[in-house]
Amino acid sequence: MVQRDKGQRRKAGKGTAGPSQTEHITRVLVRYEAILLFVFLFFAYNTVSIVTVSGDTVPAELLPVAILCDHSIFFDGPFITSIFQGLIQTPDIAYAFPEVNGRIVSFFPIVTPVLVTPLYAISLILSSLLHAPVTPELIAATAKTSAACIAALSGVLLYLSAKELFSQRTALATTLVYAFATSTWSVSSQALWQHGMVELLLISLIYGIILNDRQPSYLTVATMGIISGLFVFNRPPDAVLLIPVFVYIAKECRNQAGYYAAGCLAGGAPFLLYNMLLFGNIFGGYIKNTAIFSFGPDAVVGFVSLLVAPNLGLLVFSPVLLLSVYGYSRLSTLTRPKIRNLLVWFGPVILLQILVYSFFSLWMSATAFSYGQRFLTGFIPVLALYIGVVISEFPEHDRTETPARWVKACFIILVAISVIIQAIGVFYYPFNPVKTMDRPMIWDTDHMIIVESYVIGVRTITQVVMWNVPPLPPVFIIPVHH
Repeated sequence: MVQRDKGQRRKAGKGTAGPSQTEHITRVLVRYEAILLFVFLFFAYNTVSIVTVSGDTVPAELLPVAILCDHSIFFDGPFITSIFQGLIQTPDIAYAFPEVNGRIVSFFPIVTPVLVTPLYAISLILSSLLHAPVTPELIAATAKTSAACIAALSGVLLYLSAKELFSQRTALATTLVYAFATSTWSVSSQALWQHGMVELLLISLIYGIILNDRQPSYLTVATMGIISGLFVFNRPPDAVLLIPVFVYIAKECRNQAGYYAAGCLAGGAPFLLYNMLLFGNIFGGYIKNTAIFSFGPDAVVGFVSLLVAPNLGLLVFSPVLLLSVYGYSRLSTLTRPKIRNLLVWFGPVILLQILVYSFFSLWMSATAFSYGQRFLTGFIPVLALYIGVVISEFPEHDRTETPARWVKACFIILVAISVIIQAIGVFYYPFNPVKTMDRPMIWDTDHMIIVESYVIGVRTITQVVMWNVPPLPPVFIIPVHH
């Protein structure tokens, strides 16, 4: 009897060990969910076939090196000149490096490269410790992983924001749609475009508002002001997206408005000073683009094309974003009125943002040297939250009801199509020789960028690489045999 009792106790012990261990793992996952999500997105975004560079992103790629190695915001210091002068003087890239008052500067705003400089510092310190030479290839890889870091961080903040509004499962589904079914994957995570930083700063502001709605804080409002100041000077045409934030501050935070204004000044003043001293205007090198805006009937063509043109349209490269329209109509289901009003305000402001770019006479360049709709990438975090509203309603319906099943089926199909389109952009588009866009090509269904990128890329791709933090070696390299 004694031996049997001991055996029973051992079996009981084994029976209780499983759930206890499972609960422990669950607690760890919940406690570190943000970090785990960031790591997953970071390495997923760093899994590519090749690192690509656009002339528009080269200044952002090199400026952190100039800051860290030459202690300068100019591109004529000894370190930059010794290694990258040939690249800077390349005819296809030289436009991005104008000479102003005898110094070589960036044509584009410098907020993004300044903010990623700490990430470059990590890579350069590792390079020094490992005696790895600083080469153009190393810096290109560092720029790529920095872009992946920006995109991954925006995904984490989207998840934290969505979790405040929906269930954890809905928040995770919303984040995965945002991360892999939109241009966040094929554009923002691939190079140091300004648009990836727009996404990060915008979702940071939304998350800040959500936190302030839960627990009002002068520090939160001041931080939102700093982010807003950075937002304006990171990409001036996207500044209209701050209108809902201004409305929130004016209506809900009147007593804290001074802190917000002080934050705006602190965040924007250094870049305002940079633009004024170097270029003599508040927009810096972008002042030249103001002459390209044209207020005429062509804006109608531009507006429609930016949304649905076969080789340009936002909804073509991410069909799942169609559901954001329905999600917007269901915002009344949100239980937090201040956040609901904020998201309602974003609706007309997003349309205004599209209209702004349709007035830009070179709106067809939205896909120049990038895959898909680049100009309209900045407000995708908001559209993702609208989709979160749609996802949150799924459990409310009886799974046996035919309409509910059809809605879920359509959702899954749209997500799958969008993910496939985005994956083509990440792995195959870099091999497509067509990197510019003109009006005839925009509606040319016989030569669709999506299809031709796959056809050309599938024959050309040689490997799939998961990049690590440079100069550490890649996590893996998988050869592709044809």
